Amino acid sequence: MFVRRFSLPIAAAVITAVVGLAVPLPAMAASSVVLTGIQYDPAGKDTRTNAHLNLEYFSIRNVSTRAINLSGYRVKDVANHTYVFPRGYVLKGRTTAVVHTGKNRNTAVQLYWNQGNYIWNNTGDTARFQTPAGKTFDTCTYKAVTGRARVAC
Repeated sequence: MFVRRFSLPIAAAVITAVVGLAVPLPAMAASSVVLTGIQYDPAGKDTRTNAHLNLEYFSIRNVSTRAINLSGYRVKDVANHTYVFPRGYVLKGRTTAVVHTGKNRNTAVQLYWNQGNYIWNNTGDTARFQTPAGKTFDTCTYKAVTGRARVAC
């Protein structure tokens, strides 16, 4: 089971529609990028190896056709573990990115939290997608379901 809360920042939509800006405003990211899923319990034993940590992840999608600069945007869980999108990170339009818990080199659509322990609770958790100022604009909440280890948001 999951619950989603989503709000559209009207000011960004109006400014973009009226002015026709090619470079999205920071608030536009809040209306165009959404959480799409969380892999919270990877298959196999919890070994805390980097390979297994990277099987745990959350994903986001830019639903617009414009590239969105996500520098400083963040995703937090209930325990306030915080992933901050790196400076200069741009998610192309109609593109999904995956943020893995473990370590590796970031690419355009594969990002790494660089953690040495699991983040997403197997019993349930909430992901909060926030602006750099800390305003939550999307959430994804799940509760554990037997035989299920991933939730679509």
